[in-house]
Amino acid sequence: MFEPDEYLFTKLAYYFKRRSKRKQEDIAHAVYLNDIKPRLTILSRAITGQTIEIYEAEREGGYKNNNFFLPSTFSDFPSTDENIAFYLFRILYLSVQKNLNLNWNDNIEHDLIESQQKASETSTLVLQSLFEQFPITEKYHENFKKYYSAKSTTKTPADYTFIYGKWMRNNPEDYLDKKLNNFTDKVKNADEEKPKTILKSNAVEEIISVQVDVKQQEDAVLQHQFEKVETAEEFGGNFKDFDGDDELEDHSNALEDLNMKYTVRVDDTAHAVYQADFIENTTVSESAENDSTGYHILYDEWDFSKRTYKSNFCKVYPKTLQKTAIPYYKKTLSDYRSTLVGLRKMLTNVNNKYQQQRRQTQGDEFDIDAITDLFVDVHSGHTPSEKIYLSKRKKEKDLSILLLLDVSLSSDGYAAGNRVIDVEKQVSILFGEILSEFNIDFSIDCFYSKTRNHSSYITIKDFDEDWNKAKFKIGAIEPSGYTRIGAALRHSGAMLDKRDTKNKWVILISDGKPNDYDKYEGKYGVNDVKQALRELNERNINSYALAIEAQAKYYLPQMFGQNHYQILTTPVELLKSMVLLYEKIKHQS
Repeated sequence: MFEPDEYLFTKLAYYFKRRSKRKQEDIAHAVYLNDIKPRLTILSRAITGQTIEIYEAEREGGYKNNNFFLPSTFSDFPSTDENIAFYLFRILYLSVQKNLNLNWNDNIEHDLIESQQKASETSTLVLQSLFEQFPITEKYHENFKKYYSAKSTTKTPADYTFIYGKWMRNNPEDYLDKKLNNFTDKVKNADEEKPKTILKSNAVEEIISVQVDVKQQEDAVLQHQFEKVETAEEFGGNFKDFDGDDELEDHSNALEDLNMKYTVRVDDTAHAVYQADFIENTTVSESAENDSTGYHILYDEWDFSKRTYKSNFCKVYPKTLQKTAIPYYKKTLSDYRSTLVGLRKMLTNVNNKYQQQRRQTQGDEFDIDAITDLFVDVHSGHTPSEKIYLSKRKKEKDLSILLLLDVSLSSDGYAAGNRVIDVEKQVSILFGEILSEFNIDFSIDCFYSKTRNHSSYITIKDFDEDWNKAKFKIGAIEPSGYTRIGAALRHSGAMLDKRDTKNKWVILISDGKPNDYDKYEGKYGVNDVKQALRELNERNINSYALAIEAQAKYYLPQMFGQNHYQILTTPVELLKSMVLLYEKIKHQS
């Protein structure tokens, strides 16, 4: 319980902080990074030739490896166009700076002042190259310098840090050799409890992961205490017990000033989530080998930095879903009845088009191409073919489709107001209804993971299973674990290898971002997925990705390439896309 003076102090501090924030938000000419991030990302990738990612900076920002950091919002200049020009200038500047490799490339900690000074000292080299490549930036630079010079006084010299940024420390490409051991048998089970409170944190530029020290946690030594003041403590080397209480909302005001630099990787269920976007953490280690129980299959994983496979590295546990959720199936059909009717009509047209057998000796219609050939043969003195009809006899079944659902915890989020996991389940039910009606050989599977030692691959409907039984199981799927896409794709390929069909497809529905509890993020994860897709292609297994998350546009092109993915947010959009994909598939049959 708060005491009266403590309560009043907290409320007043909260009021003035919120008023200051609203004042910033009310500036009409302010520009927000998230609004122009897609264009800036494309521009930076075009200039550097690298897969640049853009994140919010704690202040002025800079670059680190293939990641650019820019202010979350900018309103220093009097017009919107000038503030947009600032972002464009910074992107061009950082791209040139990166191409010149002007950054900290050592393992020494450098303070902020030193990093800002270094950026200022090397700005001449960057600007010289920048002006040569992009002459318009010279005008921008002059205007920016004039503005910040005009703000300076005899006591406060001009601050150009927002023009030149700061140097940041590049992380080495290789990951640490030490193994990740601080996880338990919980890796084999999904967390049943879900976060109750989720808040968004301030920008984070660097993450340091620390291992849990059980002895310090038991001692629970406090670092500092203040009376009558609401505070949130940053990590200072000692651990407190994780009691699982959800008090996040109560401390939201204090958390706004908290630096999310340190993280601890544990298996405990989170009752509240304080989110921070940060770049791939190159200090995340591989998980150590453990003694596995239960039937599992070993798969290789691709290490792009060494250009070689890690042999028998991932353990995939195949499972069959037994649980049912009949009401979910019935509600989906009820909610999307009209959509299903339209979908059935569209796919019937596609099927009829590609089920016609050309150049038959008998049929209901003439084959125009065959009639044309007959006319040419008659007038050229050749014996014409009698196969001049179209037949609507069904082709021999020669198609297998595996629908692969990403049911990791990220699917518990929302895209355009739709819960991702529900979009996946609804689409699976509706598309499954149609595929079953047309007697298509198909399977519906899902996957999640927690370290390389335990990737779960769950079959909801097997290829040879009756749809009338399998359809009731789809609604029972719940989000769990992480997203080790490569292992799931390799097992999908193994399942399709067993089908006696020529035209085979894996359709992945995911947020498109590979990650896991151990080292499976960023370049490492993306390149493993790319390699898994190459392996499928070499075995004549086609692949396509459908994403239900806007951020996927930064990941899917790197893995699937152009024309092999789409990003959609509603069941109706997704189904329409699948109809077009189905037409493409039938065309190849």
